Amino acid sequence: MIEIEKMGKPAVPIVSGRFEKDAVASSRTFAMPDLKFVTVPRIYRNLALDECVRQTELAIDSLVHALVSGGQEAENGATVHDPERRYSYDADDRYAAVLRMNEDFLSRDWGDSLPLYPATRRVVDVLLQGTCLPPDHLVCDMPPGFGLATVEKIAINAAMAGALPEHMPVIIAAVKALSELGPHGGKSLLMSTSPHAPVLVVNGPIAQEIGLNPRSGLGPGRDNRVNITIGRAFSLCLRNIGQWYPGHMDMDTIGTTRKFVHCLAENEAMSPWEPFHVDRGFGREESAISIFVTDGELDVQDQGNTSAEGLLKTIAYGCTFGTRSLGERHDAERLIFMPPDVARPVGAQGFSKRGAKEFIHLNANGSLGKMIQYMPLEGEARVAANWKWLLNHSERERLEMTIPVLESAERYYIMVIGADRAKTLVMPSGPSPATVGIDAYRP
Repeated sequence: MIEIEKMGKPAVPIVSGRFEKDAVASSRTFAMPDLKFVTVPRIYRNLALDECVRQTELAIDSLVHALVSGGQEAENGATVHDPERRYSYDADDRYAAVLRMNEDFLSRDWGDSLPLYPATRRVVDVLLQGTCLPPDHLVCDMPPGFGLATVEKIAINAAMAGALPEHMPVIIAAVKALSELGPHGGKSLLMSTSPHAPVLVVNGPIAQEIGLNPRSGLGPGRDNRVNITIGRAFSLCLRNIGQWYPGHMDMDTIGTTRKFVHCLAENEAMSPWEPFHVDRGFGREESAISIFVTDGELDVQDQGNTSAEGLLKTIAYGCTFGTRSLGERHDAERLIFMPPDVARPVGAQGFSKRGAKEFIHLNANGSLGKMIQYMPLEGEARVAANWKWLLNHSERERLEMTIPVLESAERYYIMVIGADRAKTLVMPSGPSPATVGIDAYRP
């Protein structure tokens, strides 16, 4: 639409009903505050052709009106947060005041529906002592809404999550890493209707220093307090700085618990290989955080294999779930959290991490017909020309064709994470992760 406007031709977008608030929020964020649009009830993607035509015909008069008269600006249901404003809550006691604060903040969608800690001036000042950066230092503009992430804003959200000063360098680095992730910080994935969500993994000495759990670190409980707190602090930054609010830039169809962002540490002590941040160019004694955008998860169980080849084949077959893009751009990857009971025998039997990835890639093949079912070949403009040859084959022939799930071994990322037992966690992911050093943010 913007390109059409640049050509001097007026343009008005058609917005499906559920996306009206997202259209308003996005237009304000992306420097089009006066955007006019016309809404229709249904999303076009999976709508029968006659229904597409019917709802478009019913919108023609509104489209003409918008083009010739400027149209009707939609009401924005989003609550815009003034970062300079201070909020106070009076009550008979502190507990009642905190409850009032929570009711007010959650009504504005600034929280995650779990109780928030008050981000008082004193608490925020204490958190700011956990980093060498001044409060007004601009760390980055944070996707998907590209709000300005200053150190103080990060500290405010960290305070609401119950973070401690020693957590601040990790949280700041995580925010910075998101801004460096793929095209535009993974903006399009975060705004997708699919259940995309970030996962944070910490490497280096700081993980042990602050008490991150490298074993069963994705679950609840006392052992995961630091994991949960840092993940939650990042999640609140993503909402209140990155403007990632449900229905406003986060348009996920169903949702996922992974949006309660997870943070954990690699189990470096039980790994036969160099830790992940060393693969990314950092020294072993440096600390770093990596961010992945994930799109699902699968528990890949092994109930008795002891050979490296047997264990890796089980993982490879688990990696075959998912789809294969027929578009020009394909950045699908697999994030593999490999527990020590798999990694150690694989390493002991002569596999380097690179060798394990190549073996998995060689054996992770699937039915082409099954992988492309989600995108019909006929009449689909997004199907790249180099895939059109599939039209010459029957559905049965397509189902019998097998191809690698991913394009290369480089698209697999292995981290040694977890406790004992051969239960590997595989997550579809992509684009490629971003890794940022933590030490530069420490006092």
